[in-house]
Amino acid sequence: MTNEEIEKKIDSSSNDPAKMWELINFYIKKSKREGNNEALFYGYRYASISSTYPVSLKYADSALVIAQKSKVKKVLLDAYLNRGNINMSEELYQKALNDILIANKLSQEYGNTYIFNKTIYIIAQNKIYLGQYEDAKKELLICLRYFKENLKNKTSLGKNYEMYYIYSLISLIDTNTKLGQLGQNEALLREAFDYLKANKLPQYIPYFITSEGITAYHLKDYKTAIAKFSEALRLYNDQWEHNTEIFYLGLSYWQIGKRSLAIKYLDEIDKHYNKTKKLDPQFRPAYEILIKYYNSKGDTEKQLEYINKLMLLDRSYEKNYKYLYQRIVKEYDTEKLVAEKKRIENTLQNQRSLFMMIFGLLLLGFLFFGYRIYREKQNYKKRFEEILAQQDTVYSTEEKSGENITEHFYREKFDYDYYNKIPGLNPIFVENILKQLEIFEHENKFLNPQLSQKSLSEDLGTNSTYFSKIINTYKGKNFTLYINDLRLDYIIDQIKHDVKYINMDVKELAFIAGFSSTENFSDNFRRKFNLKPSVFIKMMKEKL
Repeated sequence: MTNEEIEKKIDSSSNDPAKMWELINFYIKKSKREGNNEALFYGYRYASISSTYPVSLKYADSALVIAQKSKVKKVLLDAYLNRGNINMSEELYQKALNDILIANKLSQEYGNTYIFNKTIYIIAQNKIYLGQYEDAKKELLICLRYFKENLKNKTSLGKNYEMYYIYSLISLIDTNTKLGQLGQNEALLREAFDYLKANKLPQYIPYFITSEGITAYHLKDYKTAIAKFSEALRLYNDQWEHNTEIFYLGLSYWQIGKRSLAIKYLDEIDKHYNKTKKLDPQFRPAYEILIKYYNSKGDTEKQLEYINKLMLLDRSYEKNYKYLYQRIVKEYDTEKLVAEKKRIENTLQNQRSLFMMIFGLLLLGFLFFGYRIYREKQNYKKRFEEILAQQDTVYSTEEKSGENITEHFYREKFDYDYYNKIPGLNPIFVENILKQLEIFEHENKFLNPQLSQKSLSEDLGTNSTYFSKIINTYKGKNFTLYINDLRLDYIIDQIKHDVKYINMDVKELAFIAGFSSTENFSDNFRRKFNLKPSVFIKMMKEKL
């Protein structure tokens, strides 16, 4: 494949991280093997934008080093631009601006208008983060015009006019909204939808539907806003959280009086903050509403929790968003938050006796859970012994029946009633299938990971429908459970009789048993034995 074909495959795999990383690693190895520094740069760039900080920054640094070695001007420009993007996403705005300005300067020196306009777009994003919306809009109008004029050059290696045209449209609409210039968005939204539909780009449509929702919200048309945000969330087909839609759904439901529903959405914003310890300043009102809501419920603990978080956020905003913070309309300013916090803390001071009682209850809870853990260990031991006993029974029966399985078939008296349980199927045909299944089990052919109901039924000379009926009737389970149970019985027997299996990890055992994945093996093990495979192996080691 050409490098451009590899990049297209990476782009099309954005919703499958495992596949995407497989392709990225292949791209990097291929580029190293061929000594192609330009392609290696693009491989590292993909790795940087597909990973999380600080790994993303390490890949960005590697991309810059390779770009310098390549001595290709457009690659060096892109390298500075890429690292600037990574730093900006981590709110390291000064470092980001340094890289972006270098890229901007180099693009002018080398006459690279694509990179030059790309830097203008990113500088506009930097200004948006700082609250300098008027300046950002001027930059966005410049780069939007450039990318729009070059749409015929849709995609080439390292360039994507179409993508940045769409991004510039989204950003310009958002900036107009922040400036209160909602009337200018109607024509831009129409242009966006027309282009996306004409060029079959459905993945971008939800972003503009969200823009419609934000416009509706600011026009106080909350029902339309709710419909738009809900539609956008349904249409997204990626791994991102889309907090903007969640946040505005919370605000919209709050405005129409559905407060409990609003809080469920705003709690999601809080969960995002708990996970990342970062929050875009536009989401600050979520905490003001949470404080107000829990105050109305008399839940001082929750109220104090959100006051403390909002105070922490405000300190961060004053430091990192100095200009933007001055433009935020705050219902709860620092003075009001401090006063409210003191009031709650004084109330909580009078409830120490209640907390002592809660502490006592917690102690009892720990004792209770300690006892539960002890009982759970006993149950594990009991289930472990049952598994061993069960497997002894299974394999002792199989050994007897398997001594001379072919000869045994011919000696066995034909039991018409037994083989005549399925209406419409010849008993002799059923007997033949079941005897072949015994041979199949005895020869451990179920370990084949490629085995399927269709392939096995064809091997036995029947079709999937008849075969499925026979399995369900005579094995008492569907085909998948039947095969998985055989595999589990096999692997338990191996663990019992060969010490090398005890020292294997669950992944290796799953592979040997023919399971498609470790997760599939573990799920089936718990289903059949009510015990985790890792616990069983640990107890087997202790037994030995």
